[in-house]
Amino acid sequence: MKWKFWKVEERAEPVVPEDAARPGPEPEPEPELEPAPEPEPGQVTAPQPEPDLARGPEPEPETAPTEVALTIDEAKEAIREAGGDVIQVGFLASAYRRHHDEDPTSGETAASRKKLRELVGKRLKDRGLLAADGTVELRD
Repeated sequence: MKWKFWKVEERAEPVVPEDAARPGPEPEPEPELEPAPEPEPGQVTAPQPEPDLARGPEPEPETAPTEVALTIDEAKEAIREAGGDVIQVGFLASAYRRHHDEDPTSGETAASRKKLRELVGKRLKDRGLLAADGTVELRD
């Protein structure tokens, strides 16, 4: 077996690509805004309405649905496409399917389905695919 040792530099510096080493063109300064013209003496201007601060900011319209009905595979695919992790969903889905195959009416089957539904809902909410107060229904 051959051993290969690398040299250790006392002062390590980051590697900079040649393109990044060259300074680029300097950005153009933004033009300064001109001040608003002052009214001439004797000219009456309408007062500007003040914003109603008691109401607070207007809420943004929600784009996420509040109710979703998906199969387990559809839910996993949606979470995966949004960049989420579906490993735990897969484990709970396997447990649910196993219980369902043994006895579809058992309490274990109902409990595993409930855990799976809650986890899928949490993952969808985390990724913005379901409204914060949304619900998930799992189809078979």
